[in-house]
Amino acid sequence: MAQQDEAAASEDERREAEAARREAEALRRDREKADAAAAKEAARLDREREKAERQRTRDAENAQREREKAARDAAKEAGRAHREAAKAQRSAALAEQRANREAERALAQARRAEGPDDGAELRADLPPDLAVLWRRPAAPRRGPRPGLTVEQIADAAIQLADDEGLDAVSMARLAESLGFTTMSLYRYVASKDDVLMLMSDRAAGVPVPSGPEVGDWRARLEVLLEQMRPILASHPWMSRTTNLLFAVGPNRLAWMEALVDALDGTPLTETQKLQAAGALSSHQLEWARLVEADQSRRRALARTRGGSEPTGEDDPNAVIVRLVTPDEHPALMRAVAAGVFDATGPGGGQEAEALDFGTTLILDGIARLVEGAEG
Repeated sequence: MAQQDEAAASEDERREAEAARREAEALRRDREKADAAAAKEAARLDREREKAERQRTRDAENAQREREKAARDAAKEAGRAHREAAKAQRSAALAEQRANREAERALAQARRAEGPDDGAELRADLPPDLAVLWRRPAAPRRGPRPGLTVEQIADAAIQLADDEGLDAVSMARLAESLGFTTMSLYRYVASKDDVLMLMSDRAAGVPVPSGPEVGDWRARLEVLLEQMRPILASHPWMSRTTNLLFAVGPNRLAWMEALVDALDGTPLTETQKLQAAGALSSHQLEWARLVEADQSRRRALARTRGGSEPTGEDDPNAVIVRLVTPDEHPALMRAVAAGVFDATGPGGGQEAEALDFGTTLILDGIARLVEGAEG
């Protein structure tokens, strides 16, 4: 009997132990489940926080892009306004020059008298070959007005070069157009080189100011170059008169100042700024040289054909298309097939105000230089 009681007690203990074990196992599973749920919730919260952070970052980036776009649009609009102002200024100046030339021509033809020189004072601190560009205004005096000025000589030369090309500019033709004798011109200019310097500087005009309101250094340079391009398109012969490398007149100096000043605030050295401005100017003049060469060729073709204008078949690009062959010129033939030579003229059909591929390359190179200096 005692043994049965002991066995029953042992069974009860075993069952109780088993029940306790099962309860402990259930508690362990509940804890693991709760821990898993907590970890899952924590992970969900982390994902939500990351998602919110990414959204905030995207919103900030979008807002920054919008601000930058608004700034670029404002700079572009400011540049357009500057170009329109420059164009209006050039048109007004040209109209004034024409009116002055007509008035002076009529007066000279009526008088046919050689007036005294304009009395302007040459600067003694400049080399003789540059003094003509920097004459000090003559002091007021009584008596008849001067019969001629260096500005009128330059304007007449500009008109001749625009109409007939630079080769048409001679002292004799200038005197004839002004209603004076050839010898009378030598009271005002020492040589034809003086005339070339005067007309080149006067035709260049002065740039319309483009300050920080236009944008960064590149936007300012682009505005200046877009002002320069139509001037060179109207007077492409300027690419030849700049062979007088030391002919630094007031207007040319103003352009140099504007181009170098556009790079103010960049980490470039003063030497790099000046060289960058020189590279851009030289490329614009090279473009003008191609335009001038094309115009000269067209005038020559017209003369050989009794005045008939050249046709599209005379265009150099059209000639190249006719000459290239797949065997001898495979690379050019691929360009022909791609329509690269379809545009006519030295600018490839490009607008005078637009920046060409070469100018963009130079600007990209300056940008790399700036980035390197900032680094």
